[in-house]
Amino acid sequence: DYWMTNRYQLRYSGGMVPDVYHICCKSKGIFTNVSSASSKAKLRLLYEVAPLGLIIECAGGVAMKEDEDKSVLDVVIDHCDKRLGVCFGSSEEVNKYKEIMFA
Repeated sequence: DYWMTNRYQLRYSGGMVPDVYHICCKSKGIFTNVSSASSKAKLRLLYEVAPLGLIIECAGGVAMKEDEDKSVLDVVIDHCDKRLGVCFGSSEEVNKYKEIMFA
């Protein structure tokens, strides 16, 4: 309901980089790539998540794991194919995500 009343628009290009670029340009927005038991996480921590997470956090945003309030930059890379779900965005939008997902 929050997203609709504030007139958010769905943007999904099929690629994380263009969607995160869009967030950086607008200084607003959220990118999530959540997983489930039937749909495993696809984004690799070493090659995709950590580099863009660093850019987001350096720009003043939040880059957190999908299932806990922890920065993706604090996740230990113990093998090169480690994958995880993420939530990237401004602190306001990520806080709203946490309210909804962790309620």
